[in-house]
Amino acid sequence: MSFGLLCLMLVHPVHETIAEIEWNSKTNHMEVALRLDILDEQWLTKQASKTDARESKNWRLNYLEQKFRVTKAEEAGEPSTSSYHWIGRQQNGPHVWWFFEIAPTDQREPLWIQQRMLEDREPNYTHRVLIHGAQGKRSLNLTTQKNKARLDQAKDDTTSKATDR
Repeated sequence: MSFGLLCLMLVHPVHETIAEIEWNSKTNHMEVALRLDILDEQWLTKQASKTDARESKNWRLNYLEQKFRVTKAEEAGEPSTSSYHWIGRQQNGPHVWWFFEIAPTDQREPLWIQQRMLEDREPNYTHRVLIHGAQGKRSLNLTTQKNKARLDQAKDDTTSKATDR
């Protein structure tokens, strides 16, 4: 029985992203390194090509602006609450790292994070967020069902029950 369970675990794909974030108080930017599976990136590329978004110089950045938030999303007629800056991409085996910065227009350190990437690909993603800073390394786990959390409720590098209340 345990052999069958092991085989099932090996066949069942893990749906996750890992983001390492750190507030840079000198630049007032949230610096982000985001790791995702190369197959997920390929799926995102295919989706972007269907909507002509891939024609855009930074289709990845456009996607992140919608799905990876630390400030309120821009609404029609309202000023932007942040700007995103693409740093680069690096493939590492079966994973790819996306590097970018988020600059809140108010230049204040964000209080929460929302991660909604790949929710239309698979309903059971886990987005692990590692928060680096003066308080050491802390972490949050976000899911499709719970995609937003307060950063100050993250626990010391353990799974968090943080809420956005």
